Amino acid sequence: MRSRTQKIADMAIFIALGVVLNLCSFQSFGTYLGRISLVYLFCYLSGFILGPWQGFAVAFIADLIPGIFFPTGPYSIIISVSNATMALIAGCYGRYTDWKVVWKLLATAATSFVVCTLTLTVIGEVNSLLIIPVGEYEAASLYSMYPYTLAKVIIGEGWGVKEPYFQMMLAKAIQQPLWIVLNSLVTYVIYARLQPILKRGGYVASEERKNAQGNGRSRYDGVVIAGKPAEENPPSACDGVVIGK
Repeated sequence: MRSRTQKIADMAIFIALGVVLNLCSFQSFGTYLGRISLVYLFCYLSGFILGPWQGFAVAFIADLIPGIFFPTGPYSIIISVSNATMALIAGCYGRYTDWKVVWKLLATAATSFVVCTLTLTVIGEVNSLLIIPVGEYEAASLYSMYPYTLAKVIIGEGWGVKEPYFQMMLAKAIQQPLWIVLNSLVTYVIYARLQPILKRGGYVASEERKNAQGNGRSRYDGVVIAGKPAEENPPSACDGVVIGK
C-alpha cells in the first residue's frame, strides 16, 4: 500500500507527463490523418497504474492546463472530462477485473471509444466551435485540421449530413480507430514491461496476494489468539503460535 505522500507525488509526475504529451501532439502528414497524439496512451496508463479516481483527476488536470494556458484553438472543459473518463474506465478495468492485460486494454479501448471519443469529445469539440462568431468560424485553427475538414468537406458537403454533431461523430468514427490501435499497442508494450516494477512498488497486487484475498485468507490465518476457543482458529502451518502471553 502506497502512502498518501507517494500518491500525491505520483499524481504530480503523471500530470507533468500528461501536459508535455499534450503539447507535443502535432498535425500528421496528410489532411485527413489527423493529429499525432499519445493522449490515449497517457489516459490508459494513468488509469491502469494510479487507479480509477486518481487517474481521473490526473487526466483531467493534464488536459485542463494546456487547454487554458497553451491553447491551440477553441477549448471546452468537456474535452478534459472526456480524457478523465477514459482514465477512469481504464482504472476500473485495471483494478476490478482479473483479466489478462490484453483483454483489459481491449475492453478499455472499446468502451472509451464509444463513451469518450464518439460522445463526450464530440460534444465538447462541436460546442467549442459553435461558440465562435460566424466570421471567425472558418478561420478557427482547429476547424482547419482533421477531423474538422473531413467532417465538413466529405461528410457534410459530400454525404449531405448537416448536423454538426453527426458530422464530427462520423469523422471520428472513420479516423480515430487508427490512432487508438497504435496507442493501445504502445500502451501494452509499456505496461507489460512495467509489471514487475509496479508490483514491487505496490501499484499492482501480486498474484499471491490476489489469490489469498480471493480465498478469504491472509498471512495471519491460523494464528491462535489467547483466550479464543480453538474452533475459531482453523488449523494451519501456523498452529501453536500464541499471542497475548
